[in-house]
Amino acid sequence: MDDASLEIMVAALAKQLPGTFITKVHQMTPYHLLLRLRGGGQGGELRLLISIAPQEPGLHLTSRRYLNPPRPLRFCAYLRHHLQGAKISTIEKIKNDRIIIIRAARRNEDEHQLIIELLGKRGNALLGRGEEMLIGALMHDKNSAERLKPGSPYRQPPAKAEDPAGPSSPTILLKTIGLDNYLNLTNQELQGGYDNWFFPLYQAHYGDIETRRLCKSLKQYQRRLKKRAKKLQTEQTEKTKHLNDNRIGDLLKGEIHRIKRGTQKVSVTDYYSSDLEKVEITLNPALSPLANLEKFYKNAKKAKRGIKLIEKRLQETEQERDYAAELLFQLEELSNDPDRTISDEEQELLELAAELTEKKRRLPQPPQTGKSKSKTKLKSKPEKHKTTDKKQRGVEKISGISGGIIYLGRNVIGNENIYRHLGTPNDLWFHAHDCPGAHVLLKTAPGAAECAKEQMQAAALAATNSKFNTEKVTAVTMTRVKHLRKPKGGRLGQLLLSGPIKTLQVNNHD
Repeated sequence: MDDASLEIMVAALAKQLPGTFITKVHQMTPYHLLLRLRGGGQGGELRLLISIAPQEPGLHLTSRRYLNPPRPLRFCAYLRHHLQGAKISTIEKIKNDRIIIIRAARRNEDEHQLIIELLGKRGNALLGRGEEMLIGALMHDKNSAERLKPGSPYRQPPAKAEDPAGPSSPTILLKTIGLDNYLNLTNQELQGGYDNWFFPLYQAHYGDIETRRLCKSLKQYQRRLKKRAKKLQTEQTEKTKHLNDNRIGDLLKGEIHRIKRGTQKVSVTDYYSSDLEKVEITLNPALSPLANLEKFYKNAKKAKRGIKLIEKRLQETEQERDYAAELLFQLEELSNDPDRTISDEEQELLELAAELTEKKRRLPQPPQTGKSKSKTKLKSKPEKHKTTDKKQRGVEKISGISGGIIYLGRNVIGNENIYRHLGTPNDLWFHAHDCPGAHVLLKTAPGAAECAKEQMQAAALAATNSKFNTEKVTAVTMTRVKHLRKPKGGRLGQLLLSGPIKTLQVNNHD
């Protein structure tokens, strides 16, 4: 943003921002900050977007949603610690320079400054306290390391010499808004016009950066799970070899009286065989005959117990792989639609993917007892997302051809709501067989008989909204909701089949 355009934009913001409170700080990318503001007589929430990216440096108010990383970046954490809850007093621009200073303070605390430098190809954002100390910077480089050292006073870069031809015209605003009479625009028209130019450019360069990163993490996580399953299967094969050790111990027990210490092999009669054939048993010569006998029994017992644990871990690993595949499919579907509107559901999907793929799991918190437990109950955590109907989040409602209602889950949040809130035991549930896809629920019209055509309509929706939607024929599983169950400790939208099912073949090209 050129100096003249920045002058006009800051003058417009100076009429709206003073008196507002910073309620939340987001950092969508390494180059973009978003301050959410309330109060100041504005009658709603304002969103101040600050960009120091080389393609579109500047700041303006936006009404659009942006995806945020599931974990705040370092500079964002600084801003949240020092600025959230602070009241903005002023916003000003340094004359003849592209430096903007936003001053804000909490009650009974020192004033803080958010300093935005839009100089050259690479801008910067700085956080200062009082008039003397810098706390941190968004960007660090060798050229400005000494000037931006934390704990030192803020020093402006060398001032730009004034243009002898006088002030230039606001090139960026004329280009982006496309109006010559920019001086007659209202603040809303000015901010909205610039935002309409800025958003497509942001989406082209940074829009799906977090989604792509998490898709890559999910693919890596799936490979780790595949290796884990292969390792467990190898262990299972090894354990299976020792299941027969109990029988060998019984045979060895009958011959132990004639076995001496140091014997490596002994031939015994197999009384479990109808032919009473001879079996050769390998012993450990370093152990006594009785110790060898106990080792066979111990190995058999250990193998039996180990196989049960391995089977449980294999089942959990397979469930994790299926869930990771579901999340990956949904995120890839979203990233294929650049014109979509960012929603709370998509942000929650990113957080679920990050929680699933992070290598360092959070340790479980110790249970609270006594007074602290009762206090926790009294202070209930505010709900993260407020909607008019939480049961409909992530769900699309479709009319059936015979008067029924079909619910289509657009993501794991909708899948969870279909099972937990919208489905009744005798409703029909559909899902593409053995592949990631949407959950579909069919509620037959009250008093009406079940219609095969309506079932095929629901099955077709499940096939179309699955990973196999490009196949000529897709197999779709149909069952009653009463035959579904949540696995122990299951994640959002994760279900297991525990009853009779029916498979429908759907032709995707009909």
